[in-house]
Formats: sequence, structure tokens, C-alpha cells
Amino acid sequence: MYSQKYPNLFRPFKVRELIFKNRIMSAPNMLFHTVDGRPTQYYISYLEHKARGGAAQVTLGEIPVCDGGCHTPGTDITKDNMPLFAEMAAVIHEHGAVASVELTHGGRKANPKYNKHDIIGPDDIVMPQGYKVRAMTRQDMEEVADAFADAAEFWMQAGFDTVLIHAAHGWLIPQFLSPLTNHRTDEFGGSLENRMRFPLMLLKRIRDRVGEKKVIQIRLSGSERDPEGFGVEDIIAFLEKAQEYVDMAEISVENVVNFFATTYRPWGLNADLTEAIKKSGRVKIPVFTLGSILDPAQAEEIIASGRADGVSMSRALIADPFFPAKALTGRSEDITPCLRCLNCTDSDNAHRHFACSVNPLIGREARLGFGHDIGKMASPRRVLVVGGGPAGMEAALTAYRRGHNVTLCEKTSELGGQIKFADHDSLKHDMKRYKDYMLRQIASSGVKVLLNTEVTPGMIEDMRPDNIIVATGAEPIVPEYIKGAEKAAHASQVYYDETLAANDSFTIIGGGLVGVEVGLHLDNLGKKVTVLELQDDYASEAGMVYGIGLHWKVEQSGMSVITGAKCIETDGKSVRYADKAGSEHTVSAGCVLYAVGMKSCSEPYFELYDKAPFVEAVGDCRQVGKVVGAVHSGFFAAMDVGRV
Repeated sequence: MYSQKYPNLFRPFKVRELIFKNRIMSAPNMLFHTVDGRPTQYYISYLEHKARGGAAQVTLGEIPVCDGGCHTPGTDITKDNMPLFAEMAAVIHEHGAVASVELTHGGRKANPKYNKHDIIGPDDIVMPQGYKVRAMTRQDMEEVADAFADAAEFWMQAGFDTVLIHAAHGWLIPQFLSPLTNHRTDEFGGSLENRMRFPLMLLKRIRDRVGEKKVIQIRLSGSERDPEGFGVEDIIAFLEKAQEYVDMAEISVENVVNFFATTYRPWGLNADLTEAIKKSGRVKIPVFTLGSILDPAQAEEIIASGRADGVSMSRALIADPFFPAKALTGRSEDITPCLRCLNCTDSDNAHRHFACSVNPLIGREARLGFGHDIGKMASPRRVLVVGGGPAGMEAALTAYRRGHNVTLCEKTSELGGQIKFADHDSLKHDMKRYKDYMLRQIASSGVKVLLNTEVTPGMIEDMRPDNIIVATGAEPIVPEYIKGAEKAAHASQVYYDETLAANDSFTIIGGGLVGVEVGLHLDNLGKKVTVLELQDDYASEAGMVYGIGLHWKVEQSGMSVITGAKCIETDGKSVRYADKAGSEHTVSAGCVLYAVGMKSCSEPYFELYDKAPFVEAVGDCRQVGKVVGAVHSGFFAAMDVGRV
């Protein structure tokens, strides 16, 4: 018998007549990739890629069931479009996975611009955005329940095995369940029994429509994490009744924006909720947990300990859709780690290309075949990569995997570039996992690595590369406009200079991401930290969702952030600044740091641009940015090697 490293994670199970090959669900995500309500090939290929990676179930994300409840442009579920939706189910089935679709109604959170009819919810209310919500009548409830049943029937006719009813994250169903949003005085409000009445009616309507053989799932918030809201005991009581109609439950958390799984949150942050549900003994259906499930050993422990029957993953399977297959075959060290940077969510919410910081293939599957196998080039080329940061390492690995002969030169004694800071940061453990992963991948590859090596004309003449990829990164901008700036140090130096780091208090000039995140690290070590930011808000370059998580962390910390502060002078121990009214103040500390931006180290590119037929700048050398820019530019530069 094959010896499985994670026996519980890969133990199959059966629900009604549906077989799940393991305990890993690919959670619903990617909300906006339809055109006129129809899926694009882009979306279909993305789903197929997830199924090929080995998840037991692949779920389409958030499909509104009817007008009045749309928070996205919606999906046109008409018979004319059924063949396209059937194709989505088919590509999932072709790789042995269960095909599922998440059905939603936004209730009071529906977006008026996507709806012709009234926005409805438990109560009459005017939302902060200014639109009115009308309290649902009994007829409204009947119509919404029918809409859910109609949608479930449609998707199952299109070939989907199951539907996942979205009863979490502030949509209509939890709006009824929550005493924070349901203030009705009729039979649908007040007591928990009354607040459950409409959700249970809705679930029963779906069961009656699809019959006893079909599997129905529910995504449910296990708690509102609010003393005035519903808690896990309420959800246990609800599931005890709901399990008459649903077969599986996936447990998330309410108030999801504030509890989003950023790098500042713990792993498995909702497993306590599924554990309580399981231990109650009152819920007999399988219960899955989700929320920062990032490692197969972690998932195995959750299941083996009885805290959940399985795990649902979103961002971990965006970073590496082949997470399940690699774990199954004992190659967990080859799983690309998720940074929990939420670039995926922020880019999707902004209606930009869906992008993962560490996986440049995601969302490109329709263009690059299946996406996982990037293919070998028929004619290998000699490739020189200059610089061993994330852009250079990604370029070197990709070129090597394409069959080229690759030399990577790094002028310092170790690879990693700017992300080497993660070895010393007390909070950015996810970034350290990624850096260590990249070092392992380089070490196990055939890339020739030359450390302590600056590229010279003589070296290039000897090597005669066909392609040069320049990844020489960026360097800090010194704020020379501040008198005495030379007496301060760049914020990153606290990771490498023990004498500097030994100070008990710090003032940081610059409240962008670097300044704030270094400040949080120092605060976490018990240091007193003040951050001075010229703009009206700090870390403005952070995406919306990651920014919310970052602001939450700052609020929980003891760090002080002063905005609207124009720094004038520093002596290395204090900073004099003017507030927006022009009044001057002084902040004193043991050490003054600055983090006012970076500038590209592009000079090597201009020195090398004519030293090979093809020379390209990547990463911060080309444009200062985040890890996503470094990884993507390095990858696609390497993919272009040998194409001409």
C-alpha cells in the first residue's frame, strides 16, 4: 500500500451519491470574469487549472440568484447560455473533481447599479452609501427562496454536482440570522428561532426542488466575533436544524473585511469555530474550515485532531493550484507559499487582471495552455541573470525550466535581495517561507549561481550570452530635503545592524508600506515607535483589503502614526516637523529612520543593453514596486527567451 504522508487529508469520503477524492476544497473566488453574464474562456481555463491541481472540489465564486440581490454584474443563467456553463462543469469533471457553484443574494449589501428592482433586506434602512433598503415582505421571501431553488436547479441541469449556499460574509442569510442587522418584530425577527425561520425556509425550498439525491452545501459564518452578534452556539443551533436540508457546511467568519486573513492574522484562524461545532455533537454533517490553511501538515493536523472534517482553501490554491498534487506525492517543499498579501483580492475587486504575487501563471491559463507545464524550448539559449533578488531568481528558475543554460550572478554573499529582511522580521513569516522556498528551488535546479560576483565586460565576453536579464533592484532614496538626513538610517537597516536595532525607541520618517511595516516589527519587539507621514493617510499604496488589515494591526499596536507631518530637520535622535496648520513639533527617540521611497538601480541595464542580442530589465530595476512586479516581470522575461 502506498505510504501517504497526510493520510487524513487524502482520505476520500462520500456524501449521498457523490464521491470526494480528498478533504481539500478549492474555495470560491474570482468574481468578475464574465462578459454580458457569460463566462469567458479565461474563467473556464482558470477553473480547469484548479481541478488539475488535485482539489476534490472546485467552486465557482458568488453567483447572484436574482435581481435585487446582485452585488456584482451578475451571471445570465438562461437556457441559451447553459452550454457555456456546462463547459465549466465539464472541465472540472475531466480531472476528477466535484463541480460546485456558490449562490448568493446580497440583501442590503446589493449594489443598486446592478439591480433594476428595490434593494431588500431584513429591515428598512438607508445604507452609508446613501441608497435605501426595503424590509422584505413575506412575498419577497417566497420569491427569493424560489430564486435560490431555480438557480440550484439550473446549475445542476448544467452538470454541476452541488451548490454552495452563501450564508456568510454579511449577505442576505446572515443578515437575517444576526441580531445586529435583523430588528424585525414579526415572526422573522427577535429570537434566534425566529431569525432562523427565513433561512431555513429558503434551504427547504432548494431541497424540495432538487430532490433527495443531490448534495447541497452551505457556507456559513461560525461567529460574528462581536458580543452583540451571533456566536458559534447560535450557529450550532442553526446547523442542527439546517442539516435536514444541507449535506455539508463550510465555516468562515462574519465581518470578513475586518477579519480577513492578512499576514498579520494567525494561520487557521477559524478552526476554533469548526472545533466547537464538531465537539457539540449536535451537527452530524461534514464540517470544513477555511481561513489561512497554508500548509498540508497544518491541514492534516486539523483533520486528524477532529477540529474539522476537511479544509477549504482559496489563496493557497491561487499561489499554487497544484498544492494538493504536490502534497499527495510527498513534495510539500515544492508548494509555492502564499504571502497573504491579498494582491489577488485587491486586483480582482478593482476589476483589474486577477494577479497573484507569487504565481504569474494564474489567470493566464487560457493563453499558456494548462499553465502548469510551461514547456521546453527546442533550441536552448545561454542566459545570464544579473541580480539574485525575487525578480532575478524567478527569471533564472523559469529560464532553466524552459531548458536554457542559466547563470545567475549576485554581487553579495547570498541570494534574496530585499526580501532577505524576512529572516529578521518578527511578523512577516509568510514572506520568509517564500524566500526560503525560492532558495530551495534554486539550489535543486541546474542554475549556475555565482555569489560575490559583479558582472564585468570580460565575463560577458567569455560567456557570450544570448540573453541578459538585468534584475539589479533598487536602493533607498535619502531625503536630502530634510536637514540632517545623513544622520538617520534607512528603515531596513534595523534588520541587519544589531547596534541600531538595540535602541528602545524609534522615529520613522515616512509612513508608506515600508515605514509602517518596519514600525510594526519594532513595536512587536516592544520598542516605542512613532511614524511621521506627510500625506493624510499612511500606507496609501497598500491595496484596499490588505490596507484594512494593516490599519487594524496598527490600531492594535502601540505604535503612533502622525499624518500630515512635514519633516523639517533631524539630528539622528529627534525629528522636527510641521503639522498641517504650520505649527512645529519635535519627536525624540533613540534612533531616527527614514523610508521615503526607493529608486531603481538601472545603471547596470544601460551598461549592458548592447552586450547581448536580447537584454531586458526586470523587477525594481525596471520599475520600483512590490513582489508581484518583480516575480511577474522576471517570469515573462524568461518566457520570452528563445522565442525569436
